[in-house]
Amino acid sequence: MGSRLWHMNADFEIELSQTVGTYRRLPSSDALNQRLAPHLLWLARAGDALLLCEPWTEQLRQEARGRGVQLVSPDRPVDFSAYTFTPWGWTPSAVAMGQRVKAIVSQPVPFDVLARVNSKLWSHELEVEQGWAQPGAAIANAFDELQLAVARACPLSDDKWVIKSPFGFAARDRVLGRGPALEGPQARWCERRFARGERLIFQPWLEVIREYGIVMEISSDGAYSIQGISDLQTNGAGTGKGYLLGRPPAQHRVFELERVAEVVGARLFREGYVGPVGIDALEHSRGFHPLLEINARYTMGFVAVEVEKSLKPASPIFWSLN
Repeated sequence: MGSRLWHMNADFEIELSQTVGTYRRLPSSDALNQRLAPHLLWLARAGDALLLCEPWTEQLRQEARGRGVQLVSPDRPVDFSAYTFTPWGWTPSAVAMGQRVKAIVSQPVPFDVLARVNSKLWSHELEVEQGWAQPGAAIANAFDELQLAVARACPLSDDKWVIKSPFGFAARDRVLGRGPALEGPQARWCERRFARGERLIFQPWLEVIREYGIVMEISSDGAYSIQGISDLQTNGAGTGKGYLLGRPPAQHRVFELERVAEVVGARLFREGYVGPVGIDALEHSRGFHPLLEINARYTMGFVAVEVEKSLKPASPIFWSLN
């Protein structure tokens, strides 16, 4: 592949969850994309370009120049007909942006396939099929069904749980709670979701020891290549703070993660997906959960792996997302 034109659309899942043609990006999503886009410089190579709204800080200009990457404002479109458009994830608005700047837009996967394989409903069904689903986890189609799942899996007052929307990302679009009763703000959040026709995913909370992020690429012939395994650091509520670099997984864990990647890669390709994939797994206080989430797009894990390769830390160091 020749030069790439990189584009950050971190609101990828939000757009996928909408009916095609109805998505209107909120200012908060614009701000998120503006904040995260500079991280794409770690994925870019000399000769590539990065789409990013102005103003650009001098630090950003210097970093881009040092990497041989051109900064491009979408408000000042240039003819990039020799560049392959490369978004965080493929959505209708991403395709429109690539066409706007006259880049090579080769969307490899239909939107319905992207929506299906990025849904937590799809990954949960794969967990069940492979025998990886955690005890008590369930998909609920209605409030009474969800209440029953909570009461069965978390009978004690201190039993923690999480309820997720199918297209939540980065600890967004979910509610946390504890105990056997689903009530209060969490109940109202769920009722609103069911009223919109959503199905929700319930899971007992897992106390994290270590999170693993497999980053890989699936090619057009179905072959896959693992580029690395990231080490995400989160707060007590599961929100990402950054990555620990220079702490490779134990060899037995690498073997398990490679097996997960093999299964997920084959299933994604069978569904019609090719491109970048992030797979999350979790070591917790009661064992190992091999499949927590699948993101059929670029992830911050890709960035963390590149940062680690560049810095080559001799001992573990923390790299912040801020």
